[in-house]
Amino acid sequence: MIWILATAGWGFAEATLFFIVPDVLLTYVVLKFGLRKALNLSAVAAAAAVLGGIVMWLWSAADAEAARRAMLMVPAVDPDLLARAGREMAGFWPLDLVVGAVTGMPYKLYAVEAGARDINLLAFAAMSFAARFIRFALAAGLTAVAREGLERLRQARWSTTVWAAGWLLLYAVYFTIRAMA
Repeated sequence: MIWILATAGWGFAEATLFFIVPDVLLTYVVLKFGLRKALNLSAVAAAAAVLGGIVMWLWSAADAEAARRAMLMVPAVDPDLLARAGREMAGFWPLDLVVGAVTGMPYKLYAVEAGARDINLLAFAAMSFAARFIRFALAAGLTAVAREGLERLRQARWSTTVWAAGWLLLYAVYFTIRAMA
């Protein structure tokens, strides 16, 4: 039960103002409990993210500028990133929502821009679940493949170290790229 609550809380938090993705927890679950448990928790994280996205959509629908200002206070979010989310939500947003999910675009920005543009909330919520689940499942699946590779090399004892180093490296690169943007 604690894993469900932690995953749901993290999924909701990251969809609103928190900036560390739930993938960190979900990929650890792969190492600790296996891919099946991580996929089940990916559905929990996606559902909780949808709830967080709805909160952001409602906030932005009521006061888009306040919601946008709040987004600019989130680490590594700058006006260019927010403008990109706005452009993508003005276009064929369902595809951009999925592509953005797997390319590091913060979901919360899409939720804010969807509310500001009065995109149908139910359609946005449904597509959000799909996009978030795809992203979380992909992270879990890639982690399972990496773990399997380490097991085949008889180096499974390094899986947690590789996991931690991988996340530290990913965030170092992400924040460096965002700082240079």
